[in-house]
Amino acid sequence: MLKGEEMKFVIRWSVHLAVYSSLLFSSCVNAQKSETTGVPQTRVSVATNPIASLPAEMVLSGGILLQTRVNDSEPLWFVLDSGGGSGFIIDRRRADTLGLELRGRAKSTGAGENYYDVTFANNIRITLAGIEFPPQTVRVISLSSLEPFAGRTLDGAIGFGLFSRYVVEIDYATRKVNLYDSQSYHYSGSGTRLPLTMEDNHFFVPAKVAIAGRGTIDGKFMVDTGAVPMTLILNRPFVEKHGLLASLRKRILDRSLPGLGGETKQILSRASMIRLGGLTIHQPTISLSQDAQGALASPDFDGVIGGELLRRFKVIFDPARRQLILEPNAHFTEPYEHSMSGIGLRAEGENFRVIKVHRVIEDSPASEAGLREGDVIVAIGDQPVSSFTLDQLYQMFKQEGREYDIVVMRGGERLQAKLRLRRLA
Repeated sequence: MLKGEEMKFVIRWSVHLAVYSSLLFSSCVNAQKSETTGVPQTRVSVATNPIASLPAEMVLSGGILLQTRVNDSEPLWFVLDSGGGSGFIIDRRRADTLGLELRGRAKSTGAGENYYDVTFANNIRITLAGIEFPPQTVRVISLSSLEPFAGRTLDGAIGFGLFSRYVVEIDYATRKVNLYDSQSYHYSGSGTRLPLTMEDNHFFVPAKVAIAGRGTIDGKFMVDTGAVPMTLILNRPFVEKHGLLASLRKRILDRSLPGLGGETKQILSRASMIRLGGLTIHQPTISLSQDAQGALASPDFDGVIGGELLRRFKVIFDPARRQLILEPNAHFTEPYEHSMSGIGLRAEGENFRVIKVHRVIEDSPASEAGLREGDVIVAIGDQPVSSFTLDQLYQMFKQEGREYDIVVMRGGERLQAKLRLRRLA
């Protein structure tokens, strides 16, 4: 129970990396094929029926949204965020609309180098598909800084409060999240079982990462369904400890992905392989954090496994038995790619249909085409940009060798540019 008007402490990091911030995966023309080994041939079977089967909206690279009610509200869309490190989170504007009484004040850190403000609401009832959680204290934070990168409204997030109570099965292929009773659940499939540890309300698994010129390195990685555009992010202390930047022929800095702590700085790269138990993924994309503060600068763990990898599996969180189960789905063999445009986008305006260039990576197709930060994209080819979602745009920008005629407005002037896509890493 909160006491006093201000809580004078800092809530420990929660990743909240670029929740639905960018990059919808797509198969690529002339793409470098991602090979995989150790794929189970038998699909999952469980001896118990789910308590609830929640229809999910899947967006971007593995982003999961679930319909949620707060007290007696209309259905709201909450992000399913295993890296949130909190029970439930409600957006500040939504809390105001619902008339929630806010108490206390704290600071928290996440992806990005800044702190963000947290307040609290007591005795809140959260309901998911008829399952009502006991009245509890929820965190209230502003998600407005992330919405332009999601291209949609975000009402809140579902974190450890769900994962700690049930076995949570995320079936990306069927767009469902199934909840099972923790005591009676029994898994009898042939998926890969990874040892799952819990620290500070976060989930971690061991993995091996092979980097050209650096061999195979063991690490402890957070499993984060909210880090939707990413395959694997390596924390800065891990990068520095193993001298990973020295092995790069070219350093491509991407500052387009925000966290709740503000802008993140990542070097785009590619690993030789990632090994998760008996599963081996060849040539996956990775990012090397350059943040000096925040979650991605933490020495307490080595990196983050994000939605671009997780969406290729049926993912089962079973904390009671300390296991994470991965069962490959039809997307397992799809190639891994970063965006090939060099553009970071943000959506603004009514229904998020105004698309702006947020960041331009140096020595990328975007910079070579003369695009600048702040340009408003008007059309792509003969199609108005308002006819595309952010999901569709990022899908289009992952097709190697493809050319697009881009029309932008800059300072009241209408300009044209030709964007020729190529792999950055």
